[in-house]
Formats: sequence, structure tokens, C-alpha cells
Amino acid sequence: MNKRTIAILMAAVMVLALLAGCGGSSSSSGGSEASSGSAASSASSSGAAAAERKTKDTLTVAIIEDMMSMDPQETNRASNWAIQRQIYNHLVHENPDGSVDPELATKWEWEDDLTLRMWLRDDVYFHNGVQFTAKDVYFMIEKALATSLSASTYASFDIENTEIVNDFEIVLKFKQPYAPVFNTLTSGRGSVPCKEYFDEVGPEVAAREPVGTGPYKFVSWDAGTQMVLEANENYWDTANMAKTKNVILKVVGNTSSRVVELETQSSDLVFEIATTDIDRVNAIEGAHADVSESNRYMLVTFSMKDETLSNKDLRYALSYAIDRQAIINVEYGGNALMATGMYPHNVFAFREIPDYMPYDLAKAKEYMAKAGYPDGGLKLLFNVEDREVDRRIAVMLQDMWKQIGVETEIIVAGDSAYVSQGYSYQIGLRAGNANEPSNILIIYDSAFAQKIQGCDDHIDSELARCKTLLDASERAEAYGALQEYLYDIRFTVPLLETPVVFGVSDNVEGFVSDPLQQINLNSIVVYE
Repeated sequence: MNKRTIAILMAAVMVLALLAGCGGSSSSSGGSEASSGSAASSASSSGAAAAERKTKDTLTVAIIEDMMSMDPQETNRASNWAIQRQIYNHLVHENPDGSVDPELATKWEWEDDLTLRMWLRDDVYFHNGVQFTAKDVYFMIEKALATSLSASTYASFDIENTEIVNDFEIVLKFKQPYAPVFNTLTSGRGSVPCKEYFDEVGPEVAAREPVGTGPYKFVSWDAGTQMVLEANENYWDTANMAKTKNVILKVVGNTSSRVVELETQSSDLVFEIATTDIDRVNAIEGAHADVSESNRYMLVTFSMKDETLSNKDLRYALSYAIDRQAIINVEYGGNALMATGMYPHNVFAFREIPDYMPYDLAKAKEYMAKAGYPDGGLKLLFNVEDREVDRRIAVMLQDMWKQIGVETEIIVAGDSAYVSQGYSYQIGLRAGNANEPSNILIIYDSAFAQKIQGCDDHIDSELARCKTLLDASERAEAYGALQEYLYDIRFTVPLLETPVVFGVSDNVEGFVSDPLQQINLNSIVVYE
């Protein structure tokens, strides 16, 4: 029994004792009045106690890594977008159930399958005092199409024929029907920047000193150490003004060190607690682990540009040699789901694959022989990003593949080094976090260039077609068939799905988790 359960039971016992002390029964009018008076007195005392609690003017948050850029269209990391969303707004807000609410756009209307008219708020100002208008929306789309990190996501947008009707009305045009348009507009890449500010200071300064319309304003950025934000006192959404004046975002890359942040009360909120540390966090007096379902997943990727890995039998051999349950037990303390398909089970149109990639050494060795390596003797390069869990899983996979005669050299490199060498690799690991099939499956697109470096015309054409299917059932069927094809061709081995785990001080109020970790810091109050 943990300390929280004990506390709840003790509270229940105390309440029962108090009720017994009142001496009245529910059938007695005198008893009812006594109970009622006691409850009122208790509520009054609780209210007085709450009123006496002092709030802090600073929320300290431990994040996992420094920002690549504060330009939303120039990054592809959910960890960056989680910070950027405090500074920027989107045209719309997409709820977990797929419904869409207004944000900077007040309403919208489909005129035909290729034309979306949007009306914008006329009371929104950027942090530098410049009014938000349709030209900023046009600029966001134009900028996204011009950068490799966002171009594939916005490829269906027809910027040449998109029309600014007036300051607060814009007509978005598309080259073909685009089903996930609202998911794109509400994603990190859909944050709306200030065109006038970019024109004035240039993209490099704007990426280092961001200006948005969001609930928090940028103050400073000490690279690799921390970023400081302050409440936007002129925030247009008065119902969601920041409740805490200042936010300090501390870069704490080591997973164990992030737990120490809670143990020493150095941070009020901690991103990405390791699943193996959940019990440790729950044992901290005054803190707890917030665990919820997410869209996070991890998979092994094979480069299709590599002649050796283009051998399908070899890919099958490598997949059957992976003991995914062992990885879940060792690296996640059992707190992860084994993958049963090509993307997370809670994403639209997920299709479960029967008997999905079982761990079977005998079958793996059979496929090694079919691939032309009956005695093993194969050496491969295994590129891994510089993250703790990636490195540890890579070592486990390295040991597993040795059992079928495959030696791997693990090369740890950050994104910049990987890009500078032309995305050259044989085997890789990818950690993803997305709730839209087109975003998850984009790595299989030949034009994407990273991780898989595909070369399959059927996959390319189906990925493009699925995005044009506006009928949900037709789209679901197409994505289901594509998942079965991807399973058969096995360019990747999806390993597992992980929950999203935050470490939260008990002094924090108003925290709400999010499957993509895109939480709203402006709703949080911190008590001393």
C-alpha cells in the first residue's frame, strides 16, 4: 500500500469519526441539522485554509533537452513544440477526440474540397505590439513550405492560389483534397509567427528571440541551461491568462537527475519521467508521477538505400531476433505496451496485425540462411541519437542480434551530425509521438529522406492518396491496407508504445497531461 492510498484511508476514517461524533441519525431532523452544520463548518475551515496558502510567482519546469530552434516551422521535435506552444497560438485547437475548436480563427467554411475560407480574430496582438492579421497566416504556410522540416507536411497547401481577402479573412487553397488539414494547423508546425518581426530582425534572431501571441512572452535563453518566460499581461484570451507570472525551463538531460529535481524541490514539474522511475517518484514526499496514455512509440528502421538491408529476408531475420518483452521489462520496468501493429493503437485507423512479429530465434536463423548468411558473419552500422534510452535499447538489440550472427557497431550522434553526413546509416532507432497517420507514416515516403529512405512507389502513392480521402471510413480502410503492406515489406520494426509520465509537485494545481506532452503551463498555479 503506497503513501497515497494510506492517506486516503486515513482521511476516510477521520470523516467517519467526525460524523459519528455528531451523534445524529439521517432519519432525525435534529441529526440532519447537526450534520449539515458540521459540514458547513468544515467547508468554511477548508476555504480559510486554502485562502491562507501562498502562491509562488515562478513555476520551475525541468525539460529533457535544449531547443533546436524557437521557430516552429524549423523544428521536428515534440519537446520543442511543447515549449513553443506557451509563446505561440494556432488557428484552431484539435481535441483528443478529433473535434476542432476556434483559436486565432473564429470560424471556417469549406467552399469545395480544395478551398477553406477562414475568418480571424481582430483583437489579437503579438508580444511586440503588432496586430495579428491574415498576412501572418500566409507567412506561416509560405515559411513551412520553404523548409525541409515542414515542407512534406504542408505539401498539399497551394500557397500560390491562397488569397488574403482582408486583414481578418483568408482563403486557403489546396492542390488536392487534404483530410488532415486541421491536425496540421494545430500541430507544432502550425504555430503562427509574426511576419513583420521576421522581416525586421531576420530569421536567425527570430528563432532565438521568439515573438508570438501566446500566454507567455520570451525573456531569455541561456543555451543548454534554461529559458525564461513571463506572463503576457495583454493576452487576448482573457479566460486563459497565465496564472503564474514567471516560468523557468531548466534543461536536465539525465533521466535520474530529473527525479532529483523533484526530490530536492528544485523543480515543480518534470517532463519525461522514465517509466522505471515511477515508483521512485511516487515515494517522494510532496510529489507524484502523473501517468497517462500517449501516442509515443519506438521502432527500429532499416535504410532502403543500403544494398545489404534491401534484402527482405535479412530484415525478417533481424525482426524475429528481437525480444521486445525483454526490452519492455528491462528499460521500461514493464510500464510499456508491446506494439501489435505499425503505429500506436489509439491513432485513427489502427489495424492490429495477428501474431505480430513474435520473438523466434529459430525462425530468425531460418531467414538468415534464406538471406545468404547461414553462418552469420554480417556486420552492420547502427546509428542512434544521443538519448539515454536510445543508447540502452541499442545495446540490448546489439546483444540480441549477436544470437543470429549479426554484429552491429553502435554510432551515437545527434541530429546535426546525422544530417551533415547526408543521413547515411544502415540501421536506426526512431522515437515518435504523433496522433495522425499521415504524420506517423511520413517516414516511409521516399521524399522524407530521413530514417528509412524509402524507394517504394506503392507506399508513396498510397501515402499521397490517403491524405486526399475526405470520407473517414474510406480513409480508414486505405490506411488499414497500407499498414498490412508495411508489415509485410518490413522497412521498420515497431517495438513498443510508452505512456507519458510527468513528475508533479503536490504544490502544483491546474496541471493537465496531454498524450503528445503539449501541456498548457498557463493553467498552472504553484503554492509554496
